[in-house]
Amino acid sequence: MTEPPAPPEGLLIKRAQTALQISQREAARRARLSEARWRQLVSGFQLVQRAKVPVRSPDKTLARMARAVGVTAEQLVDAGREDAAAALLEVEAEEAEVERAAAAMQDGAGQSRVDERWQLVEAVLRQARVGLSPGENALLADRVTAYVSQRD
Repeated sequence: MTEPPAPPEGLLIKRAQTALQISQREAARRARLSEARWRQLVSGFQLVQRAKVPVRSPDKTLARMARAVGVTAEQLVDAGREDAAAALLEVEAEEAEVERAAAAMQDGAGQSRVDERWQLVEAVLRQARVGLSPGENALLADRVTAYVSQRD
């Protein structure tokens, strides 16, 4: 049985991983995936009852994979994955916001400690909602509200 060709984004991710000289295990860990799932998404197929079945990386998962090995949004666009590129840009913007808020806390940029901490919490909460269904988002909001209303 011949192996189907890897998708363009899989080849891109594999080249970047090789250039970084990191193992699949390390790349998968950085992307918060199992090594088996990483392998499936890079190769473009998974085995189902001994048959090779095509698999396509979800956009947000591919964005995490790209981030893990240093692939840019432009490279994802060139590989035909515009939505994954947009997801990568979104993740990078949110991470930059968290870094700015953390830097502002260290600089003591004239804000109160509560304002500084709120910037961090807000950025984390914004990222936590990404990819949730409306029902899951409501559940998360309820849990955050319950946590915040607790007294020490």
